[in-house]
Amino acid sequence: MTRPHDTVRTAPALSPPSTGYGRRVLSATSFTALLTGLNTSGLDVALPDVVRHFEASAAQTSWIMVGYLLASTVLLLVWGRLADLFGRRRLYLAGIAAFTAASIGCALAPNAWILILGRVLQGVGASAVITNTTALLADAFPPERLTKALGINAILISATQAAGPLLGGLLTNAWGWSGVFWTSGGAGLAALVWSAAILRPDHGRGASERFDVAGALLSVVFLGGGSLALTESGRGDGSVAGGWTSATVLLCAALSVSALLVFPVVQSRRRYPLMDPWLFRDRRRTIALLAAFLTAVSYFSVVLVMSLYLQTVERLDALSAGLQVMLMSVGAMLTAPLAGRLATRYPARVLSSAGTATSALGIAFLVIALGPPAPTALIGLGLFLTGAGAGIFGVPNTGELMTLVPPHRRGIANGVRSVLQSAGYLISTVLSLALVAVHGPSESASPDDIGAPLRVVSAGAQSLADSHRTALLVLLCLCLAATGVSLLRGGTHRPDSASSLSTEGTK
Repeated sequence: MTRPHDTVRTAPALSPPSTGYGRRVLSATSFTALLTGLNTSGLDVALPDVVRHFEASAAQTSWIMVGYLLASTVLLLVWGRLADLFGRRRLYLAGIAAFTAASIGCALAPNAWILILGRVLQGVGASAVITNTTALLADAFPPERLTKALGINAILISATQAAGPLLGGLLTNAWGWSGVFWTSGGAGLAALVWSAAILRPDHGRGASERFDVAGALLSVVFLGGGSLALTESGRGDGSVAGGWTSATVLLCAALSVSALLVFPVVQSRRRYPLMDPWLFRDRRRTIALLAAFLTAVSYFSVVLVMSLYLQTVERLDALSAGLQVMLMSVGAMLTAPLAGRLATRYPARVLSSAGTATSALGIAFLVIALGPPAPTALIGLGLFLTGAGAGIFGVPNTGELMTLVPPHRRGIANGVRSVLQSAGYLISTVLSLALVAVHGPSESASPDDIGAPLRVVSAGAQSLADSHRTALLVLLCLCLAATGVSLLRGGTHRPDSASSLSTEGTK
């Protein structure tokens, strides 16, 4: 018996992309990118005020940050598939509404546990927004202009990462910790009204295909269990080893691995699987997804490692350290639009590989620079190049993936990409923290210190520098691996040659 994704189907008719409509969609997706980005980075600065207000424990402090990431990661695949079935506009607007309501709930939270619940609900809404953003742009722009649109979107995301801590500090000083959430709620309402006004209705595939409930549950168990195991691994008695052998970590890891083993078996027997194996039948698609994962693991925690190094070894204050690590976001912000323009002339194999190689060079400079004392200019150059490489990589890699996928499968394709990228962020963070030997706040930490949820163990400056250098060396190796994987993609495919893909994947 043939399976539906192996037989010829006609994708739902879409209105031809137009530049005017594409720009309006870009304004909406950029608005929500700023919304979710500022909510995350702005809270980093407001966290000490949150902890003082609620007298939060170390576990509560951690979950205020982790709850959002876990919820937004485990549901990306589910929302991507539902968007393909029932329409991206519906899921996108529902995500903004949920995020906005949760933000207001966070601002009104009477205790830390209600705030944590609000953060989880924020993650649920954000995941519906994130998984639809790229797919909405791919639907709205013709292939030859898609990478430019993605570049603009990437600029705003990078700008948000750079400006978020500053805005969070200003809001906290003016209105306290709740100011961050009130601002997110107000901006969310504006984004909801604007997006509802400009996004065209789309109907997805509706009842012609069934939603894979078993696959969705297995994916949530796999991603959720794995994320919880990684998150809890650095806790316990304060040592990394103790965390890895705790009952919670072992149980979560066992559930995650079991779900991973069962997932492909279930998917192979489903008429309409959550993660269609078709997505991985093209080498370019598979490599684009794998390269995105490895790149996320290799560069995401560079800011964390360097921020810890600058404050613990070089003895800089938080503001001075933040101004230095901001150079990484500046690098990405400057190169993303350039990558968008170049992607119409050069294949992703060239540009994306050049991007990861540039990031590898930047991380190598950081490895060399670590002292103490460390030359400020070399650290700045290393951070800038690391971010610049990430900006060069992302646009052509995502653009190629979207143009290699027909419109009615872009939701799940971007959902898979987003899941791999988010999982990469989490692995990068946990791996780096384990390598620099960190644990929760010490008992002697002052109230002002508790907001920094991670504290480096007591050691000499040279020993600390060596541990940070080891973390960067591991990230460098992963970045070089990402470069090698990116170079393996074949062909000279460019976005302007993708017009023939309107029915590809329906066979």
